[in-house]
Amino acid sequence: MNPSDTPQITQIAPEDTPQLIASLTGWRDQLTDTIEQMPAEAFQRLVLRLLEKDGVHDIDVSHSHERVEGMGIFGGGGFLSFRVSFRCIRGGARISSAEVDDFRRGVMLGRADKGLLITTGKFTQEAELKAAADRSPEILLIDGEGLNDKLKALGLGLRTEQVLVERVIIEQEWFAGV
Repeated sequence: MNPSDTPQITQIAPEDTPQLIASLTGWRDQLTDTIEQMPAEAFQRLVLRLLEKDGVHDIDVSHSHERVEGMGIFGGGGFLSFRVSFRCIRGGARISSAEVDDFRRGVMLGRADKGLLITTGKFTQEAELKAAADRSPEILLIDGEGLNDKLKALGLGLRTEQVLVERVIIEQEWFAGV
């Protein structure tokens, strides 16, 4: 075992515990805030990196300030590949069923096989029902939490560290028996 393979142990002072807990549980909100505050061009580059790392290539993209749209080919390294249309919307507003309908029409006009609608926010229940309807083309919805999870899984702008927490329990019965 190399010395660099040895886990580093850092003791946390009791007064620092609230900050540690916040760092372990608040990363999603912090990541969403970071994405929300990115310049539009950086947001577009983030979306492209995400799609490319997830297997989409030959991407043709257009964008406005809070939205990135386009089409690409998913797969291609094996037997199957398909055209995917995507729209990534930044902002805290809930995405409605009307937005899903509008996106589905765009997917159909672009002759894509599937659609990927991503938001940093959330979808209304009606939007989720509309996307899940047994209609073609299939529309996959990714909300802010799913986006954060995907960025984490692909290691885009995030890294993880193992945190070992020691809990000390005083065994009163043992001391009573001494």
